[in-house]
Amino acid sequence: MKRAVFLACFTAVFLVQGAWAILGQTPKPPGPLRTQKITGDLYMISGEGGNVALYTTGEGVVLVDDMFDRNHADILAQVRSVSDRPLKYVINTHQHDDHAGGDMKMLPIAEVIAHKNVRANLKDLKRPYYEDTPGTPIGLPRITFTDELDVHLGGKDVQAYYFGRGHTSGDAVIYFPELKAIHTGDLFLSTRAGGRAQGPPRPPGVPIYVDYVQGGSFFAWSKTLDGVLKLDFDTIIPGHGALATKADLVAFRGKVAAMVTRLTGLIKGGKSKADVAKVLEDDYGWRSTGCPPSPPTGGCLQYQQLDALMTELGR
Repeated sequence: MKRAVFLACFTAVFLVQGAWAILGQTPKPPGPLRTQKITGDLYMISGEGGNVALYTTGEGVVLVDDMFDRNHADILAQVRSVSDRPLKYVINTHQHDDHAGGDMKMLPIAEVIAHKNVRANLKDLKRPYYEDTPGTPIGLPRITFTDELDVHLGGKDVQAYYFGRGHTSGDAVIYFPELKAIHTGDLFLSTRAGGRAQGPPRPPGVPIYVDYVQGGSFFAWSKTLDGVLKLDFDTIIPGHGALATKADLVAFRGKVAAMVTRLTGLIKGGKSKADVAKVLEDDYGWRSTGCPPSPPTGGCLQYQQLDALMTELGR
């Protein structure tokens, strides 16, 4: 009897301590956001997570992505700063929580749309925790599509396209045909990559992240961008970084292809994981030194999927 009472008390104390540890974690405060007008009724919200597109119509607002869960209130404040119409739709470019982390809080007030692989990835999340913030609630999109989807609102059109794998298996490109503008998500990053401040220039390459755990493909990335480039557009809202142009995407696509070709040659030529990691770090700026094998760690995500990258490019 005494043993049973002791075990019951010990279990209760353990559970209380565990709950206190979870509740005692200090959540990250949201970072400041800013909104800039791009053209017509299209705006870009930026500041902490991935870039958000904000498109206003006479019947309501369409967002592309919604940053982290912690940015939810500030995102809605940015919407109200440019429109008094209700938020109607949120379209995800992919499922990473710097782009779709606010979905759970968006679902009561808007329809959340994503490629079908986004929903599948979120239902079967292969992570020790949810991306940036442990315990972030996951909101599953209620509307999904396979190849193409059209949203018609207030006399305006927004189109979502799936051209294939790249950053993940569910990357969507969102097209605003009347404005000749697109949101690429993380299929394209507007960065100044490929050169050093001093010394010889780096080989053509870009600091992209192939999320193999969630279906990404380095080899397919440039082919996917070929599909994007068939759209008629001038302006790009990238997943991260400043506004860009179609010429920037053409250059980015070429660097991805060149990088794949070089790495494939190294891997098929018998270079070890350590050799490839050194090339990625020295020539392309990917961090490997000091990176633990797991769990997913900021700045180390690319290196932590190097085994999968070598398997794909070594076939």
